Amino acid sequence: MPGRIVICGGSGFIGTALSQHLLSAGYEVALVGRHPKPEEFGWAQLPEVLEGSLAVVNLAGRSIACKFSNENKKEILSSRLESARMVAEAIAKCSSKPRKWINASATGFYGDRGDEVLDETSEAGSTFSAETCVLWEKACLESGAETEKIALRIGVVLSAHGGVLSKLIPLVKAFLGGTASSGKQWISWIHLLDAVRMIQWVIEHDTPQIVSVSTRNPVQNDFFMKWLRSVYCRPWSPPVPAFALILVGKIIGPDASLVLDSYRVVPTSLPEFKFEYSTLEMIGRGDL
Repeated sequence: MPGRIVICGGSGFIGTALSQHLLSAGYEVALVGRHPKPEEFGWAQLPEVLEGSLAVVNLAGRSIACKFSNENKKEILSSRLESARMVAEAIAKCSSKPRKWINASATGFYGDRGDEVLDETSEAGSTFSAETCVLWEKACLESGAETEKIALRIGVVLSAHGGVLSKLIPLVKAFLGGTASSGKQWISWIHLLDAVRMIQWVIEHDTPQIVSVSTRNPVQNDFFMKWLRSVYCRPWSPPVPAFALILVGKIIGPDASLVLDSYRVVPTSLPEFKFEYSTLEMIGRGDL
């Protein structure tokens, strides 16, 4: 099956790993970004890059790891909707269109749902993150692009080289790895290797329109932090009160909802997919 895969937003945390993974699997990879490096393409070149490609994976969008000011919220949403619009317009200009358009979304789609068990059929929440994901998915799935369209609801992606762990590991090493508030909020997670393997699976197989990119074993924050402390041989640390997280989030960010909201997602979309890391206990320091 190897052919050309176009990755929009390919210089980010997941995009970089996905590019390397697909190259090792024999695919040709073309990266598209707003500030392209010499070996990458700009958004204006997207129609010609997409021509005859196998699939486009759109991961582009401003990071949500920030203060949720009105200005930042506007940029978070507009960056996602604009990138989806440009992908749709580029596909329309292709005479030989990509077979699939795979677009990022997030488990934030569900909003803060406590202990409720969620899957791909669950309704959207009402938080800013949820409303953003709803519009993000619609921009892809309800576009007029004449190709198969899939939305990826991505959970917390684990790697020491980026994402949430790049922020948490230094705190844990400094003996500041306590739970966030009560620690009872659920985290839907996936190892970076499994995340890129799953995206490759979506490229190569027939899948539902909504795919959850997370393991079938979500954990609560207190368990997650206990695991991370054990990986780095650190003792128990006192919890961080919710009010402190909220205050920091309002002053400098990131918003406290990113650690206090609860997403207990148990995916059903890819029952045949085999995880390398299906439980946290399978991940050691050398795996990060």
